[in-house]
Parts: sequence; C-alpha cells; structure tokens
Amino acid sequence: MLDNTRLTHTHPYTKVAIIGAGFGGIAMAIRLQQQGIHDFIILEKDSDFGGTWRDNQYPGAACDLQSHMYSLSFVPKTDWSKRYAEAPEIFSYIQDLVSDSNLRAFARLNTEVLGIHY
Repeated sequence: MLDNTRLTHTHPYTKVAIIGAGFGGIAMAIRLQQQGIHDFIILEKDSDFGGTWRDNQYPGAACDLQSHMYSLSFVPKTDWSKRYAEAPEIFSYIQDLVSDSNLRAFARLNTEVLGIHY
C-alpha cells in the first residue's frame, strides 16, 4: 500500500534525492557514502529495495548476462553459484548491499514520487 502523504519537507536540508531503490538507486547511494556524502534520501514506491529483481521472482527467472555483470564494480560479488544467476540469488545480493551499507536508514519506502519542483 502506498503512503499517500504529501511530502513537502521531509528533510528540509537534504541535498540529494534518489528516486528508486533498484540497482541504480542502490549504486548511487553506496557511491555517495563512499565519497563521504550522507545527506541523501532514497524514495521508493514499493515496499522494499530491489526493483525488477524484487518483482520478478517467478520460477526460472534469471539474468541473461553473465552473473558478474550484475555485480557492482565497487562492491563486487565473486561467488555466484551459476554463470547466469537466478533471480533469488541476485535479489539476495541486492539485500546484502542494502544491509551492508545501512541503506534502510536513508529510505522512505512506499513513497511514490509524482513530481518535483525546485
């Protein structure tokens, strides 16, 4: 269920808003942390991180590229179980990234961005 609260000033001094908590949003958040930037928020319309790998957990779902391509170069996973990893293993890697980087502390889940004015 989406949080229908209109957000106008959740963090009045936040300099970075990351929209989406899939691979791209996760990668951006980790890179910001690595650069010493902790003034950001992650806005995600669904209830958890993971994007397409959260949503597509049907039997047989797997990547169509070699597994190492689904590993962030700056936080690599080197122990993939298969050359073409299945969705649950990719999603598990994503969850490890989120946990290891404490990204839940920066997230506002169940929050859909309908527009931005600045």
